[in-house]
Amino acid sequence: MFHVPLFLSGLSSYSVSLSQDNEIKAVLVEGSHLVETQSYIKDILYPSSVKIVELDEAIRGRRSIRKYIDRPVPLELVRNVLEAGTWAPSAKNGQQWRFTVLTGKAKKELTDLFRSKLQELSTKMGIQAIGSSLSSCSITEQVPVLVMVWNAGEHGWETELQTVAAAIQNMLLKAHSLGLGSLWIGDIYYALDVLAERLGKPWKLVAAVTLGWPAVTPKPLPRKSVDEISEFLS
Repeated sequence: MFHVPLFLSGLSSYSVSLSQDNEIKAVLVEGSHLVETQSYIKDILYPSSVKIVELDEAIRGRRSIRKYIDRPVPLELVRNVLEAGTWAPSAKNGQQWRFTVLTGKAKKELTDLFRSKLQELSTKMGIQAIGSSLSSCSITEQVPVLVMVWNAGEHGWETELQTVAAAIQNMLLKAHSLGLGSLWIGDIYYALDVLAERLGKPWKLVAAVTLGWPAVTPKPLPRKSVDEISEFLS
């Protein structure tokens, strides 16, 4: 058997080994006593409360969530989502993404400002002119965690914006894999200047991402087939 380093949990330890037939084993040991051996390591290395999702399921199962349960999100899960964003590809490895995480009072102050600006625009231009932004604002007010996403690129390249978009996609997939719901919000553009000024960062504000426990599981919308959207040349 070839052993991988131990994973410790309280008085127990988990030893992951590779047998001669290349079968992965997870062994739960308490003190010097063998308690359990399994061929699959997910259940033993991860708490049952953590949802383990394969890549294809994450891609196909992710949804834009617009209703959330009134329940806080642990900071560690938020950090896990942000870390996933940092593994996106980036223009010239510039890693141009930046994040401002808002909860509690800080989030309320910003969403109040967002709503105030939208109401001002609605009065001036008519409610049809601001599209779905009031609905998006309501979602930012409801959700426990709001992540403001910035582009810190210094060159003005289109690829720097693409970099940040790639990070957001990673975040959405990671959130889904953890059982969290998320929504990529572009409607902040209706109040971009005032929101950016309030947050006081030197970067370009790009989008907002909501994070919370989903209250609904929307059905998938129809997708165009590969043949409909692709051209193969040789």
